[in-house]
Amino acid sequence: MGDKLGGLDVRGIVEMLLDFKGEKIIEFCRERLDEGVDPYEIFKELSRGLDEIGRGYERGRYFTSDLIVSGSNMKKAIEFLKPHLSRGRGGPRRGRVVLGTVKGDIHDIGKSILAILLQANGFEVIDLGIDVDEESFAKAVEEWQPDILGMSALLTSTMPYMERVIKALEERGLRDRVKIIVGGRPVTREFAKSIGADAYAEDAVEGVRRCLELLGEEP
Repeated sequence: MGDKLGGLDVRGIVEMLLDFKGEKIIEFCRERLDEGVDPYEIFKELSRGLDEIGRGYERGRYFTSDLIVSGSNMKKAIEFLKPHLSRGRGGPRRGRVVLGTVKGDIHDIGKSILAILLQANGFEVIDLGIDVDEESFAKAVEEWQPDILGMSALLTSTMPYMERVIKALEERGLRDRVKIIVGGRPVTREFAKSIGADAYAEDAVEGVRRCLELLGEEP
């Protein structure tokens, strides 16, 4: 918990995310913007704090109520920072991305951040939401014909469902139609490779870069 983020202690980020009043998180975002920090970097800082809370939850340090509060505060930060994400707007559409949090998992903050950053960079995003089963993913690929399918998971117990989705796409003859990127706190690059995903992203900011690369564009 003593890791530093540009001179900031992760512990301080966690405390702001757990603030019931939700005032500290907006003050933090405003101060970082005034300091000239890129909003994308602010997202990375807050995401590190959110990841710490997720790890603590699985160890029994934090509770469901803490996840709810931190999620609510993160959404406030997203809404506050959204107007500052002008990069890529107004240009041609770069591609279509379908996003979803896999079945059994109801956490969507990281996915929501990725959706906003992708839209700010010229992507069309179809967000399937949380607790998405293999059939819904397959139907979305067939209906929307996206360039990229993104799956997320926060819990170690739901992470294996990503492979189930990929196998479902293979069985339906849809796998070769779409590039697949996976991410979420417990997901690793090695795991992504083992299940046959095309890309892995540690966070939402990297997710945008990986999506651009999947389309053959320079990040």
